[in-house]
Amino acid sequence: MKKALLVLLLTSLILISGCYSCHTRMEMQGKTPADPAAKFMWDRNCRPAPIPLPERCEPFPKSLPPPLSLPNCEERTYPCQGCGVVRLEKCMPKQVQTGTEFEYTIRVTNLTNGALTDVVVTDTLNENIQHKSSNPPANVQGNKLIWAFSGLGPKQAVEINGVAVAIVSGILKNCADVTYRMPVCVQSVSVQPNIIITKTAPAEVSICDPIKAVFKVENTGTGPANNVRIIDNLPEGLVTAQGSSKIEIPMGSLLAGTSRSVAVTLRAQRPGTFNNKAIAVADGINVESQTVTTMVKKPVLKITKTGPDAQYLDRKLTYEIAVTNTGDWPAVNTIIEDFASGGLHFVKASRGGTLIKDKVMWKVAKLNPGATAKTYVTYMPDGLGTIVNTATASAVCADAVKATVQTQIKGIPAILLEVVDITDPIKVGDDVTYRITVTNQGSAVGTNIAIKAILESEMGYVSNAGATQGSFAGNTVTFAPLPSLAPKTRASWEVVVKAEAVGDIRFKTTMRSDQLTRDVEETESTNFYE
Repeated sequence: MKKALLVLLLTSLILISGCYSCHTRMEMQGKTPADPAAKFMWDRNCRPAPIPLPERCEPFPKSLPPPLSLPNCEERTYPCQGCGVVRLEKCMPKQVQTGTEFEYTIRVTNLTNGALTDVVVTDTLNENIQHKSSNPPANVQGNKLIWAFSGLGPKQAVEINGVAVAIVSGILKNCADVTYRMPVCVQSVSVQPNIIITKTAPAEVSICDPIKAVFKVENTGTGPANNVRIIDNLPEGLVTAQGSSKIEIPMGSLLAGTSRSVAVTLRAQRPGTFNNKAIAVADGINVESQTVTTMVKKPVLKITKTGPDAQYLDRKLTYEIAVTNTGDWPAVNTIIEDFASGGLHFVKASRGGTLIKDKVMWKVAKLNPGATAKTYVTYMPDGLGTIVNTATASAVCADAVKATVQTQIKGIPAILLEVVDITDPIKVGDDVTYRITVTNQGSAVGTNIAIKAILESEMGYVSNAGATQGSFAGNTVTFAPLPSLAPKTRASWEVVVKAEAVGDIRFKTTMRSDQLTRDVEETESTNFYE
């Protein structure tokens, strides 16, 4: 009788609670058997395996959302209750009607202060439950409903609301699980330097002026630029003050939002237009500046001098000087000088001209491009010959120029012939002397001066003397030519005749020279008496 009652009791228990294997029973509780060899749920070794604790446990955050308060809920904390990372909750009605839809809720909560990634919730339905819908929609794979979330922020919760139908009467088994990744994250800031280089230089300068080039490097990025350098390959004709054609300046590191400037002095070797760019290089950076144009200009002087090719000794000599700036930059402090060589005496100069020792000087404060300064100077020549006269012009930043004029100083021969009788009247039978004098009153030498004396019949030749030897033939005394007679000098000859008959007598003399184109005649009258 007792045995029958025991069998009846066991049968009742099985009917009420069901008969499951150990593994099925553990799965229904979301657990794993401690002893894999346990077969039935009533086996003594059918108990859940202990959950290993992680190396580090964090306390539950105080600001988590409260657990679901529905009447039929289960929850599990991963990986363990005391070291929670994720709390998984699932709620569904305790009893549903077969064929009627019912709702259930799954909520996943991040219990940590860090972010979780790749959060995947899996809901496994048994054969008597049919999935209808969910929000968010599930990825249905057989009897598994899968929701994948890319991440779950600190203390963030996500809910899944599902709708299902019980298609067969009995126990509705509905198990949810969650997997996740809890990455170790290190935060770093990604920065990007951005270099800008600008170059400035004067738009135009004189070739004599230094050129100040300023380089500015700016870091407009978000991080430091390291090993910054400025490189400028100068165009031909432009060099540094030290004579180099390349600029390379190390700038070190440049923090974000800062800038640095540096100036370099350049000089031009020639006039012209110079275009170039500067380069800024840093670790991983190479940028160019804008094109910078500098026009280098220069004053260029041109001098002309005009004057007579020939001039007579006793005439004033005037030279005209013109200085023009043919360049493209003003000629500042232009000095014009005219050198009075030997044989010239200063007479006067145009306005502003000053005699300083042996030169005449004019000063022009500024001679603009295309402008001309005109001057003149007047001299008196001292003697005959060739005068070489030179004028020069110079200015700040301009090459000196000069111009030379040669003038032949000539003389004018002016020879005076004079004849006088020493005694007048003369008694017949006495001798009378005629003196012939030639004077060079001009400024040129008289050459080959030839004298002849012509006697009338009442005269008898006696003798001759003078600067050159004479001879008498017929009625004429001819003197050998005088080779030269310097200016302001004289030469004389004498002829002695005898008065042979009474009368108003004429003593005729002729003169010829290289400078005369016709004979000069002079007659002296003498009274011969008895």
